[in-house]
Amino acid sequence: MPDQEDPVRDTTTREGGEAADREPTVLDWFKSVARLRPIPIPEPADEPALSASKPAAPPPPPARPFDWREAVAGFSPRHLRLPVAMILAFIAQFGLAKRAGPAGIDLAIYLLGAAILGWGYLAGDFKLEPLADAETETGLSVGMRPAWLMSGLGFSLLTMLTSGGDTFRLSTVIFWTAAIICVVLGFWQGELDFRGRWARWKARLLHPELNIHLTGWHLAIVGVLIVAAFFRFVNIGTVPFEMWSDHAEKLLDVYDVLHGKYSIFFFRNTGREPLEFYMAVLTDKLFGTGVSFLTLKLVTAFTGFITLPYIYLFGKEIGGKRVGLLAMAMAGVGYWPNVISRMGLRYPYYAAFAAPTLYYLVKGLRTRSRNDLLLCGAAVGIGLNGYSPARVLPLVVVVGIAIYLLHAASQGQRRKAMTMLFVIGAVALVFFLPLLHVVLQYPEQFFYRMLSRMATTERPFPGPPLQIFASNMLAGLAMFGWDDGNIWIASLPHRPAFDWITAALFHLGVLLMVLRYARQRDWRDAFTLISIPVLLLPSTLALAFPDENPALHRASGAYIPAFTLAAMAMFTLLDWGKRLWHRRTSLAPILLGMGALMVMSAVINYRLVLVDFLQLHLQSTWNTNEAGQVVKGFAESIGSYDTAHMVPYPYWMDGRLVGITAGQPYKDYSTPSDQLPALVDETRAQLFLVNTEDTADQDELTALFPDGRWSVFHSTEPGKDFLIFMVPAKASGVGPPGPPEGGS
Repeated sequence: MPDQEDPVRDTTTREGGEAADREPTVLDWFKSVARLRPIPIPEPADEPALSASKPAAPPPPPARPFDWREAVAGFSPRHLRLPVAMILAFIAQFGLAKRAGPAGIDLAIYLLGAAILGWGYLAGDFKLEPLADAETETGLSVGMRPAWLMSGLGFSLLTMLTSGGDTFRLSTVIFWTAAIICVVLGFWQGELDFRGRWARWKARLLHPELNIHLTGWHLAIVGVLIVAAFFRFVNIGTVPFEMWSDHAEKLLDVYDVLHGKYSIFFFRNTGREPLEFYMAVLTDKLFGTGVSFLTLKLVTAFTGFITLPYIYLFGKEIGGKRVGLLAMAMAGVGYWPNVISRMGLRYPYYAAFAAPTLYYLVKGLRTRSRNDLLLCGAAVGIGLNGYSPARVLPLVVVVGIAIYLLHAASQGQRRKAMTMLFVIGAVALVFFLPLLHVVLQYPEQFFYRMLSRMATTERPFPGPPLQIFASNMLAGLAMFGWDDGNIWIASLPHRPAFDWITAALFHLGVLLMVLRYARQRDWRDAFTLISIPVLLLPSTLALAFPDENPALHRASGAYIPAFTLAAMAMFTLLDWGKRLWHRRTSLAPILLGMGALMVMSAVINYRLVLVDFLQLHLQSTWNTNEAGQVVKGFAESIGSYDTAHMVPYPYWMDGRLVGITAGQPYKDYSTPSDQLPALVDETRAQLFLVNTEDTADQDELTALFPDGRWSVFHSTEPGKDFLIFMVPAKASGVGPPGPPEGGS
């Protein structure tokens, strides 16, 4: 009789062998013991299986050493086109910036790099950030509140009536503020829930809560702003160091405001808009900086700094937030924005209001937001109170809306968009009301400076106007990478307006935007490109004085789209890396490369502003600070401020600047030669500052004051020495002279 089969083995057989590998259960073990054939107990596994139905995961494959042949097996031209194009552009721009060789060779290298870049874009090596779509399906709304607008009209008329005599009165300011509020609220989109808003603000004031939520992106923005603040304000007291006559005019206007003369338009030096002067007065009141060069520089440096957030926002509209951040970083360290922001003149006010104008216009039309377009009008109107080149901003708005109307995005919105153009104009006009009264009362003075450059007010055109304009425009478009003009007060003459890294990226960015427009036909790309020559017009329209073009200060609005285009080109490196180098670790070298480019650009621009530009100005301006300190030392020791004099000489110091640096901003220390004999009877000690080449006045003073003593003041700057002629006090026979005026 055959042996009885094992139940477990029998089970395996009946299940078709599927249980052959099944682990025996406790019941199976007890049965085997009953048959006197105990099943051996298996050894426990290191990690018991979670489920009998899920097989254990296979062990990881052993690590293999890096094989370069495997890494380059999938290598193709796609991995080379973008970096090769950028390297060629950098080489070409470096040669152009340094004037290292024939410009034709550099241009040929540029064209080769551009061709390779276009090849890479069309082949899909990278893609530019897609433009944001409209956030609403509804159309533009042109609603209004008639009662508010009628009130705004009434207050506008009162503003005009109280703006006579080129003077801001308290009534003028009140009526003007009321007109602005009424007109803006008359067009404002949404409910005007004043009671609810006040209740919410009151609750916040009574129960303040501080909730701060910072992401890595927020920290990146803050970091860029900190670096930009360093570039704007470091050594602000000494770079630049000396003033020139334009600053004397400005500080005299500030002095007038501080002493109760509240002008709307300042007629000194061919006329100036008011915004800088009132900001200077506010700065003096807040920080006690006085009527000084430092006050003016703090105002303009701050104005240049607050432009940066709007550059970020505009870049975000055109290329995404990363492009916006890169554009803000480039503008933060750039030589061009930093130079015009440090001059203490109104130069940065053009870009400061061009940036929000561009941003609110593009965003308002994209989102079909009436409120953003109202803010665009406000930016235009305030800008008209800042610097005369901002008078081109209304044209920028007209061009932007015209381009929008010519594209498919405006379908169904064209009539409303044209209506909104008039609304933007109405808002801008109400911000311009006091100056509008000046325009109507003093049109020749208001437009004199502009017409002296555009027309024949001062001199005839040196050639056919259209030919001059075409030449000016070519020079203006070439300024970014070739020649920024010969105006030393606001630039380093005859070098590119951008450093060679930013300039190369800008030119590549222009090509990329042209290619993206050809593919997507988006009006924002066309507007960004066309806005550059439009924003250059304040410089390129210098038809009577073409040698003043290009001018960094008059063309500064153009750097906003220009930095955006440069940032777009930089960003393509990151997109290229994500598409072609799939490993996350492969992005590290790309990010390091981008960081290295930014650091190199910052270092170059730091030297341009804080070393080269400072040295140029020390060489090109007269040492009025040293002269002012000599006058101050004399007045506070043996003499007085009234008996110090500077004998004028052609192309020498401005006596008003000597007074300002001596702490006497109201006094012009220039004493012409024909007034010297009248000083012979002065009994107090006298001081005369004389140019070393002015031999005629030296002989005259020696003859008039035979007891005087000559000495030479040796300047820290070569070629800036001047003569000091000291005349001692005369004995009066009545008693000792009184204390010197202004003495301590």
